[in-house]
Amino acid sequence: MEYVYSRVIDTKSGSWTARCPAMEEFGARTGGETKEEALTHLQSILLTILLDLEEKELAIPIDKMVPKGAKITINTGAE
Repeated sequence: MEYVYSRVIDTKSGSWTARCPAMEEFGARTGGETKEEALTHLQSILLTILLDLEEKELAIPIDKMVPKGAKITINTGAE
């Protein structure tokens, strides 16, 4: 299954923070030394969260539109 969510990335004091507002209650917030590293971590976290929700047959949260947000696509491989 393919999911598309808004994500927000910020830089502060030389490090980067990436988060997915729709999935923050599940822990979708991370960081890195570079923008790319923070986004890679966020992608991994979102995949883990979505796979867990699918496995447990729980509701998948809908996207929350955010003013500064760009999109991130996660493919869980489920049909």
